[in-house]
Amino acid sequence: MKNVAQQVKRFVLPFAVPARDREKAFTKRMEMAAVLCLAEMDRKKGAGFIFRRKKPEELVFIAETCYPTWLAPWKGRSLLFDGIGAMTYTLPYDVLPEAKVFVNNAQGSTVTREAYSAFLSDNLNYFQGFTSTEEEIIEGLITSPDLIQDFVAYLPEAKAIKKPIIDKTLLSPVIDEFALSSFIQDFINLRATLKEDIKNLLESMKILSTTTKMHIKANHEKVGEIQKKFDGKIALLKPSIMWKIRQIQKKHDRQITRVSKKFEHQLHRLYHERVKLEKTMQSTTAKIERCEAEIRSSKLHKDAAGELQWRQDAEACRKKLSTLERMVKEIDKKIENVNAAKKQKIFKIRSECDVQSEEAMKPLRDLEASRDAKIRMSQQETKSLEDSTSMIIDQIDKLVQLKRMALDKLDGMGIPERRRKYALIYIPIYLVCYQRESKKRYALYPPSIASGMGITTKFRGVLGVTKIKSLLQPRSKPTTNLLNQLLTVIEQNPVFEKELSDAGIRVNILRTKTSRESIKKGLEELRAEGWISEDEFQTYDGLLSSS
Repeated sequence: MKNVAQQVKRFVLPFAVPARDREKAFTKRMEMAAVLCLAEMDRKKGAGFIFRRKKPEELVFIAETCYPTWLAPWKGRSLLFDGIGAMTYTLPYDVLPEAKVFVNNAQGSTVTREAYSAFLSDNLNYFQGFTSTEEEIIEGLITSPDLIQDFVAYLPEAKAIKKPIIDKTLLSPVIDEFALSSFIQDFINLRATLKEDIKNLLESMKILSTTTKMHIKANHEKVGEIQKKFDGKIALLKPSIMWKIRQIQKKHDRQITRVSKKFEHQLHRLYHERVKLEKTMQSTTAKIERCEAEIRSSKLHKDAAGELQWRQDAEACRKKLSTLERMVKEIDKKIENVNAAKKQKIFKIRSECDVQSEEAMKPLRDLEASRDAKIRMSQQETKSLEDSTSMIIDQIDKLVQLKRMALDKLDGMGIPERRRKYALIYIPIYLVCYQRESKKRYALYPPSIASGMGITTKFRGVLGVTKIKSLLQPRSKPTTNLLNQLLTVIEQNPVFEKELSDAGIRVNILRTKTSRESIKKGLEELRAEGWISEDEFQTYDGLLSSS
């Protein structure tokens, strides 16, 4: 594997750390022994019918392998990269309409209100319908929040590599410092683009706001000039028109007076006749009462002739009274008709007065209408400028917010680890290679937590279930998922597989006598703690002896 540049600081994380409930130390030899047990358990022992039985896999090597990740300084933080490049991140960013073109066009249309208004109308949706999105593929960049969180918790356990490591395979990063520099430069360029976009958008908002305020102020001044101009003309014209109106009113007032006198004369005559009839009715009513009294007196004195005479007189009076009442109703009807005719005539005179007065007012009304029309046009222009400007500024403001969010997201990428230089952080795994005939199979064991012998594990042993599988528990699912990408790379890249296989054989933990003896001591410690049985110990010890 090719060497990493010496100026880059390198660190390695521990493969296994003891769980909180583990009372005894977990030694390196126990770690290797546990991995050997697991690797042997996962080896395919052969299966199938007699004539089609597959041969068992051979254990080619178990190699402690260090998976490279990068920390690259970025805005007071550190970007986390997958050194193998198995992971990629697609960085999308919106391509905005040319804000500078918009600014230039706006500045070129500021001289007249008409040109500026037309510019706003033509560009109402300039910033609305942008759909162009470009993507930047950042190879190896890790952005998964869960994985970053796990890495941040894992990182404090890292130790600096101060001397060459000969018992582990350090995978050379596919993504080197030059690729990182290129990616960081892409980030810098994108950040500069975002800041430039924000600057241009804010400048567009400022120009729109300033120019619109300028034209609105000019419009207000124009309205004041219109008001002043027409008020002067109205002031000059109004006295003569009001004199005409007064003359028209006087003329019609005289007509109303004449008509009123004529109708009042008729009414006076009718009321006079009515009064006379009322007096006659009163006297006739009195006479009827007298006749009634005389009739009662004649009855009392048994004067039949006198009673008859008075009855005839009373009947004649009643007929006369009925005639008088009918005549009063007829006079009342005439009075009502005269009053109605009077009202109608006066209404007609007043209507003629109003029409003539309004006709006299026409020059004044025309001036007022012309003034109001021009003022309303200016007010509508002002409202149109305000509405169009507000609509465009709202669109720009939304884009500014999106750009600021994108900038914050860009600046907030990575982990809260301040660095000045690149750093290689190696994550240890145990890579196992099996072979059946010419076909190889790889498996890996990720960084783990070394558990204590809990009640559940002891119970599993009572049931005859192997306890060793409970010893090493993967410390992080996101980290395990990342490391499992290595198996895909091995499968897809034969050159990489060959290089990795050669390196794995060189650092195989079963290769040297010293290493095997150390693993045997680890097996003894596992047996002592109860993780493996005596039979299992003999099996794994035999495997060591045959290696």
